[in-house]
Amino acid sequence: MRSLKIRSTLVAGATAALLAGGAAPVAVATANSVASGTHASPAVQKCEDGSSVARVRNKKGKEPAQDPNAAAYGRIKAQPRMPNGSVHIPVAFHMIQSASEPSSRSNADWTSMVDAQIQVLNDAFSGAAEPAGHEGEGADTPFRFDLQSIEFVKNDAWYTVGLQSREERSMKRALYTGNSETLNVYAGNIGDGLLGWAYFPQGYNSGRDYIDGVVMLDESMPGGSAGKYSLGDTLTHEVGHWLALHHTFQAGCSASNDFVKDTPKEAIPQFDCPEGADTCTAPGLDPIHNFMDYTQDSCMYLFTKGQAQRMNDAWINFRAVP
Repeated sequence: MRSLKIRSTLVAGATAALLAGGAAPVAVATANSVASGTHASPAVQKCEDGSSVARVRNKKGKEPAQDPNAAAYGRIKAQPRMPNGSVHIPVAFHMIQSASEPSSRSNADWTSMVDAQIQVLNDAFSGAAEPAGHEGEGADTPFRFDLQSIEFVKNDAWYTVGLQSREERSMKRALYTGNSETLNVYAGNIGDGLLGWAYFPQGYNSGRDYIDGVVMLDESMPGGSAGKYSLGDTLTHEVGHWLALHHTFQAGCSASNDFVKDTPKEAIPQFDCPEGADTCTAPGLDPIHNFMDYTQDSCMYLFTKGQAQRMNDAWINFRAVP
């Protein structure tokens, strides 16, 4: 049995309840919101400034496959490999809810979903997410995730927050906690046809450290209503970015691609689960089972050893506190 402390407070005009210690809760969105978009939104273009990266909900419309500033976030100084499971990352969950409408779930339900989400993260980063018959294909990593706190905040503007918006900045100024080693997750009914976005670690210590972290659709957590994106791998994908991974289709079929040698080259993002897709002449099929593609949650189940090493190097170079 775990003990939770609940505290009600006022956060930037929003009512909040903080639950600390043990495991955690969740937030809101609808299945209709997942299917509502018909074109890649302008918000996706914002992600392409090189500082942040998003996962989109649908495949219609042109989706840029390369960050213009990728070189600035490309090669990372190599570091010794840390032991698997040796880095425990504290996770602060900020569950943003509407102030004008009741939540579709109780806080207890959200708590169960967040607990399940943390398990999905730990399975993914320990190489234990493969389906039967594919055991051993995914790489283990140094990272494990420990839920540190969860905060319920009621604020209409933050609930539907958009990428790199005034609302995102005000929300994070008010709620951000910890340091470069702390994973802050903000979950709500986010807009712009996105499932989530994250900020690369290279931007930390820029004078705006509070902007760090992951913003995600609340209903993309396990048991949510986001359809084929409701098994929890939106957060897996975004934490990959938070640890410096690019999309597997980052630079198409070019030599540099995603700056990881053992991920097969991929010309375009893949959706659904197109077995046998092969968009580049280089060896290997498109990495549709990789967490850093755009396929549906049930299709993705692995990081490669090269990706594990890149995240290791990024942690030591940019996130580890001396």
